[in-house]
Amino acid sequence: MVSPVALREGNNQRFSFNLEGNVGPNSPNKIDDVQLVQFGYFAKGKAPDTSPALKALCAKVVLGAPYTGAPNDPLTLAIKAHQAERGGTQDGHVSVMPPGTSLSYDGKHSYMILALVNNILDITKDDFPRIDKHPSCPQILKQRVRMVSIFE
Repeated sequence: MVSPVALREGNNQRFSFNLEGNVGPNSPNKIDDVQLVQFGYFAKGKAPDTSPALKALCAKVVLGAPYTGAPNDPLTLAIKAHQAERGGTQDGHVSVMPPGTSLSYDGKHSYMILALVNNILDITKDDFPRIDKHPSCPQILKQRVRMVSIFE
């Protein structure tokens, strides 16, 4: 289940979301994790610094659509294109950020889930972390975010 996580980098601390399982081909692809990643690509498609090629792929990701990890699924294509643009690991997965890790998995590249959540932060503005208030937030993700006790 999508879960809240407090991130620490030096003396700084901030809130983010994490996945329970990887999203991508041959991954668990839990529905709320998939919807968080889909929402991240929806937000990435709105970012002014996103390349036109990646924006086009993000536009094809359907919020709330079932995901099997098929190689030709729009979400798979967006993940792979995003990884190719970022550099670093290019395995076609948005991976779980292990507890207690730094923001970077190799000292140079942040976890993809952090980049996607940062894009979500940009479109949810003052409501973050209540991403469920955004009109495009997928239904299962909305329910999971509401269940997180930190918001009560």
